[in-house]
Amino acid sequence: MKPKQRCLETTMAPSAAQFRDIIVAIMADRHAAASASPYDWKVCVGAVSAAQGEFEKVVVAGTAHDYATTVIARLEQLRDAYYDPDGEYTSGRSDIGTVIEKIRKALKSVGQ
Repeated sequence: MKPKQRCLETTMAPSAAQFRDIIVAIMADRHAAASASPYDWKVCVGAVSAAQGEFEKVVVAGTAHDYATTVIARLEQLRDAYYDPDGEYTSGRSDIGTVIEKIRKALKSVGQ
């Protein structure tokens, strides 16, 4: 392989499947953070788990941008309707919002 070709391959946008792997890592990170939360950790974990459940329902298809846009839209719907009454300090919405923002940031970083 020529050096020029290798450079092009490393700068190509990820596929939808590759971007899914990025979202899986974000979910794992947010789940760990939610578990370590000093306030309402059960509510935080529940919210991140709900986000993961919605994320897993999205079919991996199209470009990474199309896929991420679909995931974000689904998570925004969840966030807007989500409310865990067991929280003293949080309803869980902000945890879902954090997941959404991390996905948006990841999408921007891959140039989509």
